[in-house]
This record gives sequence, C-alpha cells and structure tokens, in this order.
Amino acid sequence: MNQTLIDEIVSNVLAQLQPVAAHSVVPVKAPPPTTNVAPVAKPSLPTVTVPPMTAAPVAETKPAFVELVGPVITAELLESSVRPGQPLRIGRTSILTPAARDWLHSKHTPWSRQDKNAGIANGSRIRWQIILQTVTPTVKALHDGLRRLAEGWKIELVGLPLEAATLATTLVSTAECDGVVIFTEQAELIACKANRHERVRAAVMHNSKQWEPVMRTLSANVVCISPIGRTFMELRNLLRECAGTRPRPPAGW
Repeated sequence: MNQTLIDEIVSNVLAQLQPVAAHSVVPVKAPPPTTNVAPVAKPSLPTVTVPPMTAAPVAETKPAFVELVGPVITAELLESSVRPGQPLRIGRTSILTPAARDWLHSKHTPWSRQDKNAGIANGSRIRWQIILQTVTPTVKALHDGLRRLAEGWKIELVGLPLEAATLATTLVSTAECDGVVIFTEQAELIACKANRHERVRAAVMHNSKQWEPVMRTLSANVVCISPIGRTFMELRNLLRECAGTRPRPPAGW
C-alpha cells in the first residue's frame, strides 16, 4: 500500500465526518454558583410602654326639672317643692306671685312654661262652659271664634239672671264641667246668687289682671263678666285665662 492510497483514504474519512461536527450541540456553560451572603440583621426597635387607658370622665347628671301646673304658684309652694337651681316648668296659664318670682331670682332657679298643648292634664281636657245672659255685638263676634280659641267650649243662652245662676250652680255641682263663664250685665247679682251653693266659688271679673288675685285666693269656678263696654281683646283674654286653668278648692275650703 503506497502513500498515495493512504492519503486518499484519510481524505474520504474526514469528508464523511465533517457534517456530523456541524450539527454537534455546543454545551451551555452553567452559571457560576451563587455565593452565600450572610443575612443582614434588622435594627431592633425601641420598646415603647403604653400607659393604661383611663376611664372616660362621667358626665355630670343634670337635675331633673320640676313641673307645677296649679293655677297659682306661691313662694311657699316653691320652697317645699323645688331645690335651688333645679329647673322648673309651670303650667301654660299658671300664675307666679311676686314673692314666687323673687324666690326664683334669689335661688338662681331657671323656669319656663308648658307648650300650648299642655292644656290636657291626665288625659282629660279642661272643660269650661259659657252662659250668655247678655249678648252684645262683641260677644257675638267672640262666639264666632270660640272654636278656634279653645276646644270643648259649650254655650247656653238664657233670658234671666236667676236662670243663669241656677244653670251655673247645676253644672258645677254635678261636675258636668270644671267651670262656668257667664256673660251678663248683672254680674254681681248672679255671682251673689250662685255663691249660696256650697260647691260654687263665684267671682266677678272686669279684666284679665284680676285673674291672679281671684284664682290665688278663691280659685273661682264661676266667673261672671259684664260685656258692656268691653273690647273683643279683653273678653278673649279672659276666656284664654279660663281655658288653661282647672279650678281647685283652696286649702281649708
């Protein structure tokens, strides 16, 4: 075997091996191993001491108000019923005597009146009845507005003073109503006749300023009013005083 033949064989072998080398997979170099890093220590937080929670201060309870709804409020009644400084509420038409006002002022006691719907006490409305023995144009005009002034008014028309006194006595003695208002030109005569009955406390009224002393001393349940020369406003104010008051017998009556 000569040298030429050997070289030819080697060339053929190399030619056959060349395609295989072209398709050889090139190994991928693995990434270098991760170096272990020591964990960084977290800084320690300072310890905070929380003070114990204290109870919220209890709000001071305000004293409850006292309610007095009698027709007349006197200083003696206030002294026995109200603590100094304790709020007071009185009836819508209750009357404070001058001494009672002085007591409230000296004791620094706040007071107020009931609202307009306080005319109902213990579920029953105060009942007054009107007897007309003398009718003037003013009385007639007042009659037309009575239902707007106060509910529950009843009206009777009579002819003679004696009839008015008898009817008023009957109404009061049978408790058909709490009180009676008589419009009459002979107010003094009818009041005198009506007062002969043990349950009647009749008084003559000329204006609303008389209401306080009459109710304080007598608590009249029959009110006689002469409409002669009276204005519409005067008569209406008197009826308003009546509508908000339930007559009670005075002590020792």
